[in-house]
Amino acid sequence: MIRVLGLVGLLAVLASSVRSQDWRAQLSADAVMVSGGKMLYDEVGLYRIQVSGYQDAQVQVKLHAEAPASGLVSRDNFISLSTLMFTMVFTTALAEAYQVPASQFLQGLDYMELQSPIGTADMELNLVMTNQGMQFEVVNTASGQRTRQTMTWEQVFGK
Repeated sequence: MIRVLGLVGLLAVLASSVRSQDWRAQLSADAVMVSGGKMLYDEVGLYRIQVSGYQDAQVQVKLHAEAPASGLVSRDNFISLSTLMFTMVFTTALAEAYQVPASQFLQGLDYMELQSPIGTADMELNLVMTNQGMQFEVVNTASGQRTRQTMTWEQVFGK
């Protein structure tokens, strides 16, 4: 439970760094689209990273999540789990790469949502949810390396 609260705090910190040109439009727009019997969440963003002692960097990340529209996962839980998994995996992986605590990494992180990719995204994060569980995939587009983790819902919720 403490881990979940820490992740929620991490999401709050990350969300506070998000800048939007038109927050009213963003608040009124649906984050989840339903098409072909699936709930879909797609986003592309550019992260600017400024960590003390390291050269500044930019990483373009493409996010994709899907789940059956009439399955076990509700729309609210779909978006909640999608954003939680994306945030957790991205920030943890890069904080480890920079060898700094996640809190220090987040202080140097700035995010800008893009309408569409600029060329090829540096990283793709894909999440597929089914009635049995979920699979999370991280793709390094430069090397083509794919890392997947598959979990049942019992494993996700620790039961």
